[in-house]
Amino acid sequence: MDIRKCEEKDEEIWIRLNREFMDFEIQEDGVWNNTQDEPDVIFMNTFREALNNPELITMFLFEHDEKFVGFANLMTIYSVWAHGKALVLDDLYIREEYRGKGLGKEAMEFFVAYARNNGYKRLQFQSELSNAGALAFYKKIGFTPVDMHFYVKHL
Repeated sequence: MDIRKCEEKDEEIWIRLNREFMDFEIQEDGVWNNTQDEPDVIFMNTFREALNNPELITMFLFEHDEKFVGFANLMTIYSVWAHGKALVLDDLYIREEYRGKGLGKEAMEFFVAYARNNGYKRLQFQSELSNAGALAFYKKIGFTPVDMHFYVKHL
């Protein structure tokens, strides 16, 4: 699998993959912003703003067999607890037909190496407790779950 940072030319595929991800993730309980019905211009503006702020967010695309199979959006924060920069995996999505083939593990290994090579002290992310597949996957590849509550207020 080829993993690379997004470039301007990737706007359309990034939008398409993010819409697929949102369709997959949106919950009935109203916790997440239901933005999959938003016009493409909102996604375009988000992509362009993110691309212009690499110190805050880095977007990656995954290609396998010359097809785009997924993406990841990672944010940089400064963590007092980690005593330096932490890399936050905000979104990780692999198209359903490509799951179970080791691509998720490959992506996570890439991000661990990316974090180490770029001076990050920690890689972190959250996953919903209801996502049993994700929980099993992350434990299997060596990540330790920490019980916390994630609070959100949409502004």
